[in-house]
Amino acid sequence: MKIALVNTSRGWGGAEEQMLAMTRELKRRGHEVSVVARRGGMIHDRFESNGHQVLPVHRTGLSVVVSPFLVASQVRKEQFDIIHSHRDHDLPLGKLLSLAGRAPLLLTQHCLPNKPSAFLYGLADRIVAVSEYIAGGIRAKLPAIGTRLGVIVNGIDPLMFADPDRDFWHRHPLGGERGPLLGVVGAFYKGQEELIALLPGLRKVFPQLTLILIGEDDSRKHLLVEQAKQLGVTDAVVFIGRIPREQMKDALASLDLNVSTFRNEGFGLSVIEGLAVGTPFVGYRAGGYPEIITDSSTGFLADRATELTDAVIRMLSADSKSRLEQVESCVATTDKFSLSRMVDTYEATYVSLKGAA
Repeated sequence: MKIALVNTSRGWGGAEEQMLAMTRELKRRGHEVSVVARRGGMIHDRFESNGHQVLPVHRTGLSVVVSPFLVASQVRKEQFDIIHSHRDHDLPLGKLLSLAGRAPLLLTQHCLPNKPSAFLYGLADRIVAVSEYIAGGIRAKLPAIGTRLGVIVNGIDPLMFADPDRDFWHRHPLGGERGPLLGVVGAFYKGQEELIALLPGLRKVFPQLTLILIGEDDSRKHLLVEQAKQLGVTDAVVFIGRIPREQMKDALASLDLNVSTFRNEGFGLSVIEGLAVGTPFVGYRAGGYPEIITDSSTGFLADRATELTDAVIRMLSADSKSRLEQVESCVATTDKFSLSRMVDTYEATYVSLKGAA
């Protein structure tokens, strides 16, 4: 089957990681996969450097009007079976490619849209959300969407998270002998300021407790730095920035807890990645987290800040036997979030769409 994945976003996040993993697995299974991406953008460069065919499209400048039609002409020649958009803002482009290639259009929605447009979503022949949380939000705003909307949860390749280095942070120049270690992955709009606000209370129990922020966000970093200074916990907050993808398993495995105070996470890729290396998660009972975490088994979900603080203290104070049992539960639960299962379901969806076209 020939598949064109469409994503003209500027940056790179969880959705793009899923696209890359999915592309590798689809190609391993014998499918031909091309990626339509913004010319010169991160997606264009990362996919091309990984040896995947990229069909570039201009999103700025004088060529912005003509470029989509040039790509559509190429799509018509290559006769793709499926056009698969990974961002709803690409639905008009996806529809153009779909019409040009006479192929069905599938949308995967990775986050909860604020105001989903009935017109835009109507362009897709099928819509997949990566969690029931997102699907429910779309249905509530677009009740007419009906059976065109389904759910395929994200998945990871367990081999990528095998044999992690659990001493990674202790050897890292910014880690050292600190501990216990809490970590959060993501851009700085995901509630990191609330985590910093919890540190004074947590440090009364664990004086060397440290929060490691994994990710980059220059527009908001100074606000978090100033907050930590005002609360007197500057030494408790470590800004690591981005880390190479191949080191993510080590970064997560050497944390005591994976934490978040974000309430609008569409799914939580870093949560299942943490579980895959045995790191429990603590966050709010919101977004896609309840679909991943089982309380007391793989972590804890709180309704209020005081509950979250209590959960962190309780889990960090657990005896070695309880902690080992939790590590084993975390690793075991990732079977249902495997890349293989995810791609199996997408393959079935592709076949269904192609048969209905």
